Amino acid sequence: MMLTFKSDVAKRKRFFTPECFAHPAKMHLGMLLWIIGKYTKPEETILDPMAGSGSLMLATRYDRNVVLVELEQKFVDMAKANWDKVKSLPKLKWGWGECQIIQGDARQLEGLLVG
Repeated sequence: MMLTFKSDVAKRKRFFTPECFAHPAKMHLGMLLWIIGKYTKPEETILDPMAGSGSLMLATRYDRNVVLVELEQKFVDMAKANWDKVKSLPKLKWGWGECQIIQGDARQLEGLLVG
């Protein structure tokens, strides 16, 4: 199967802050939403241990819960600003998931997620 996705710049502008474009490794939003639809179900929780700017938070708009872990404070701040923007947009017809943003080292997940 070959997947192709159109540019995600318009979606990224709609959902995220302009600072998000500075992140060096952005996941394509079309591919991200395809993966969410294919491999997760509503009300499940998805973990991104190296969240960067937090693109995975879009899964909350499809009734998935999201836990984002990021080491660098500048990207934690970027993800929080992006989450504020995502939350402010009109809700879709289905449920709305939660997003938790944690600053920490992905190599120490058990200490970050349990406790």
